[in-house]
Amino acid sequence: MFPVSLYHLYQKEADVISCGNIPLNLHPVDSDFTVDSYRELLVIAKQRYAFVGYRAIPWGQKFVLWRHDCDYSINRAHALAHIEADEGVRATYFLNLHCEFYNLFEKSQHRLVREVLEMGHEIGLHFDAAFHGISDDETLIEQVSAEAAILEQLYGVKPSAFSFHNPVAEHLSCEAETYGGLVNCYSRLFKAEVPYCSDSNGYWRFRRLHDVLTAATDPCLQVLTHPGWWQEVAMPPRQRIFRSIYGRAASTLRDYDSGLEWHDRSNHAGAAAKLRFLKNAHPQLYELCDYLWNAGHLQSLFAELWCLHERQVFLLCKAELRKQWKVPAVELDAFLEDPSFAIDGLRLFSGVFGKTWQSVVSFEESEYWAWIDLRNALIIGRTTALRQRLEDGCAFLCKAIESLAAWGKVQPINHDGIDNLRSIGIPILKTADGSCTDRPEEAGDKIPNFPKRKWEQFKAEMQRLGADEAAK
Repeated sequence: MFPVSLYHLYQKEADVISCGNIPLNLHPVDSDFTVDSYRELLVIAKQRYAFVGYRAIPWGQKFVLWRHDCDYSINRAHALAHIEADEGVRATYFLNLHCEFYNLFEKSQHRLVREVLEMGHEIGLHFDAAFHGISDDETLIEQVSAEAAILEQLYGVKPSAFSFHNPVAEHLSCEAETYGGLVNCYSRLFKAEVPYCSDSNGYWRFRRLHDVLTAATDPCLQVLTHPGWWQEVAMPPRQRIFRSIYGRAASTLRDYDSGLEWHDRSNHAGAAAKLRFLKNAHPQLYELCDYLWNAGHLQSLFAELWCLHERQVFLLCKAELRKQWKVPAVELDAFLEDPSFAIDGLRLFSGVFGKTWQSVVSFEESEYWAWIDLRNALIIGRTTALRQRLEDGCAFLCKAIESLAAWGKVQPINHDGIDNLRSIGIPILKTADGSCTDRPEEAGDKIPNFPKRKWEQFKAEMQRLGADEAAK
């Protein structure tokens, strides 16, 4: 049977494995949990400790057991495994056969784990004792052994160790060095001899790993990370989980769509099929709009499509002014972002192209203004619309955006108003926050064939129209 009492060990200097621990750090440092920070940690660690696995621990030497409990994402585990391989270190990835966030029997996830092994890493068993309702040592040994055999069958290699998933006091009271032939990461020996540092819940609950590694005062270490916490950019823990969960969901839906396409089968999507023109032009926006339509968030979808439509009109104008009129980015952006510039996209389009956008796509202007009335009423909360009315509005906007995109592609600018301007040869720069801008700092007199007089006349006319509109 399990021991009645839990063995407690308290060290002020170390994060100790115990359910009774009271966290010391309640405020996460989100910037710690990026892939760049992760690489930095590896560089520091390998300068101070030898990375070892659980099969051959060099007791008495300065070593680190670098371990991952894969709670949320095999995809993020795969990403960290690449970084570790690049840095020439090896880790142990603990896999949960009962995970609610991934499925090891799924082809794509199985492939990723195989690739992690091919990089030279090891696997362990992340064991969910609560799933089995274990209450005695005999059953624990039996189930650990059985799950280890499944992992060995899946990947051709026996896991080296096991760790408890979400352990409670009675689990941590299992302190033998091995169970079912696997090293117990929470054994009495590890608790007593190997200081521990973990990123549980997406932050350093006791000691910050960077500080631990930099000081390197611990004679050895067991470092536990959960790959789902480590992302490309800094974000709070719940957002990291959101990305892991919804990223998997989006991937599953893409697999469904591509499977039907591969087998040349129809993919009936109902009214939401009207969004498919966005799939190649703007994949991320397509996934968002497809989700909103299928989830029934039609008011949000209507607003999102309206924003896309207005951005498209402005971007087509910008493409024409940059590519055909040769207006420098500095000149154009200063004009469009001038607070005194009150012209809307419709009048701007007419001024740039000499015709209304409704006429170029053969739409009735009265129909368009009816949808504007609905948009305005929804924005200020004066009305709610029936589902069918909103769905009709979304369908109208899809048709408008798709038709205008097709028109733009056959114009000299060859632009759909959806993609960024790089697609038509206008330089795009990446900003510090990862977004893109088409604002190189060139001066107007350095642009060949820049029609400065025409540009000044155009600006004056647009400002006059804006002033007239504001005076109404």
